[in-house]
Amino acid sequence: MRRTERATTLTELVYTSVRGDILAGRLGPGERLRLAALTERHGVSLSVVREALTRLAAQKLVTAEPQLGFAVATMSVAELQDLTAVRSEIEGLALRHAVERGDIVWEGRLVSAHHVLANTPSIAPGNPPRLTEEWAGAHAEFHAALVDGCGSPLLCQIRQSLYDAAELYRRWSVPVEAHRDVALEHRTLMDATLARDAERAVALLVGHIRHTTRILLESM
Repeated sequence: MRRTERATTLTELVYTSVRGDILAGRLGPGERLRLAALTERHGVSLSVVREALTRLAAQKLVTAEPQLGFAVATMSVAELQDLTAVRSEIEGLALRHAVERGDIVWEGRLVSAHHVLANTPSIAPGNPPRLTEEWAGAHAEFHAALVDGCGSPLLCQIRQSLYDAAELYRRWSVPVEAHRDVALEHRTLMDATLARDAERAVALLVGHIRHTTRILLESM
């Protein structure tokens, strides 16, 4: 394996490991990420760890500050509200275009993604409860399938970056959303989309996104 390919593979391994620890709650909000410890743990160079953490910082899972290094992101009310507002606008726009432009093949992908999501266990045992990685992946695929009929790769890319930025908040909401019927929200959203009811579909999607934010804010 060439040196650049090996470095890329090692970076991916460190990135996946640290990301998993953050999303599973093994690394808490604001916890410092010690470069030396990560280097030793994974048996990689300092540059590989820095690259992996920089990638996580771009996804808003990690913060990077001059002289202070890297730390797990913390919950900011202002940032959460801003992210929710922007994501609602962008994802709503993408869904509206998908309803207007999507073909039968897109409909099939959406139905398939929903079927996988609906039949994937969501909560892993433990205290506090946390999402399974399988459900989180299926959830991401469902939301991507909702809008990938919009006809704009750039709009899909922007939507995906906002979805990724919201992932940590989504994981934090799990222990306090016991009375939420997420499965029903997804089913209703899919049905409105397949019925080509753009107004209802967008309203349901925005409500779905904002519900998570409201749960988090109330828990604070």
